Amino acid sequence: MSDSESGPEWVLSKFRFNDPTLERKITELNSAAKRLWPHVRSHALKEQSRKSSDEAIAIAAEVWESVLRSVAKTIVRSNARTSRVRDLDAYLFGIFHHRFNRALRKERTRNAVMQQVALGTDLEKLRQVSDSNSAQDIERSVQIREAVEGMDEWSRKVWAARQYGYSWKEIAIFMGLTEAQAKLRFRYALARLREKFGL
Repeated sequence: MSDSESGPEWVLSKFRFNDPTLERKITELNSAAKRLWPHVRSHALKEQSRKSSDEAIAIAAEVWESVLRSVAKTIVRSNARTSRVRDLDAYLFGIFHHRFNRALRKERTRNAVMQQVALGTDLEKLRQVSDSNSAQDIERSVQIREAVEGMDEWSRKVWAARQYGYSWKEIAIFMGLTEAQAKLRFRYALARLREKFGL
């Protein structure tokens, strides 16, 4: 938006009345808006230093216009009977500041959601990789189950003991063998199993 488009004049131009009191109030509002516009712009630029000046001013102009429109509508609704605001500039800037902060919070929330959506596509890729890994894990567990079922009873007991964390020394003592004999016998059992499956 250019300065002429984002200035207050066009927002308040539709508020024209035959009533001199209402006309005077809108004229005062218009004058205060013209005075404050440079302060509004500089505040927006300071608060949004990471954005381009056009982006920062565009958001500020949108909020500023909504403030002016809202205050003008309030003046019209009350038929100019409301008590006079002591410092119109401070009042207008205070409303702007509040609404501007709210707009920035909404924008940050929206950006965070967009990042989450972007991360969601990455999660989908990760899920696909995980699915392929889980398929490999399932295939491996099926192969292991088939291998264990193909073992003789002694080999199956040793396999189970190793899975439960028993050491070769403990297994050998339980089986009445030396540690080297237990390992060798189990290796021979695995070699027979490999031959059986053609590996």
